[in-house]
Amino acid sequence: MTNSTLTSWSTEEWPEYQPDLIVPRLYQGGTEDHHVIGMTTPSNHYSNANQQFDLVVTLYADAQPAPWGVQEMRYGFPDGPLGERDAQRIIQIARDAYRHWQNGDCVLVRCQAGVNRSGLVTALILMTSGLSAVDAIALIRRQRSPFVLSNSHFENWLLAQD
Repeated sequence: MTNSTLTSWSTEEWPEYQPDLIVPRLYQGGTEDHHVIGMTTPSNHYSNANQQFDLVVTLYADAQPAPWGVQEMRYGFPDGPLGERDAQRIIQIARDAYRHWQNGDCVLVRCQAGVNRSGLVTALILMTSGLSAVDAIALIRRQRSPFVLSNSHFENWLLAQD
């Protein structure tokens, strides 16, 4: 499904903020409104008995930091057309996250809604592992939401990377 088929949707179809498993040890999620800087005290939202992340890739500048004992990579960038600087940085972040994931770490990629920025980096991680852009996008949409990469700039950029 391409984003052009996303003509109408209901809130029941939009993904939850909680992370979804994309493939073993690789998750994609968002940031709940009360988990932004200045709204609450930091919590162990991404660290609990059922789910421990070794690495959190945060792509939303206002998200609370990862909890103690969890490595974090942060890079906030707009949910719009990619500039060359942003593109180069997210490629590097995806490569670093891929290395962690391949070394056995449990990795969470998160942004604000858990749809576009996180989808972009998750797709790059999967593409680094050998999937085509089309297959990576389809997998993430199946596992997380059909609304992943509804930002056509990001989807088209990924397709051009193949």
